[in-house]
Amino acid sequence: MKLHYYCSSPSCKKLNSIKVESSNRYDLKKEIGTEINERCKHCGNHTKRHINRLHASPNYIIVIGGLGLAIIATILLWDFGLVSTLSGTIPIAIWMSEEKKASAFNKVLIRD
Repeated sequence: MKLHYYCSSPSCKKLNSIKVESSNRYDLKKEIGTEINERCKHCGNHTKRHINRLHASPNYIIVIGGLGLAIIATILLWDFGLVSTLSGTIPIAIWMSEEKKASAFNKVLIRD
């Protein structure tokens, strides 16, 4: 899952991202602490952000992988007549799963 934050420099204000394995803010707090101190990829300034200011977005590379899996399933199941059912549901299920993970992360905030 990718977490996005804005640079704190008044002249930059660009969107930056970090990649984490945590599924919620409590695990993220255990992993990196209550604040992140990252360098902006655009201007080079250090950006210090509280983890409540991070917003998750789904990882679309996994969805593209699901689309590839659907294409393979289409080729393998062409003779069985299950092509439309399985080929359509695999990428949709993976996309919905990624959206649900990002939404669950964004809904929960922590207290200090």
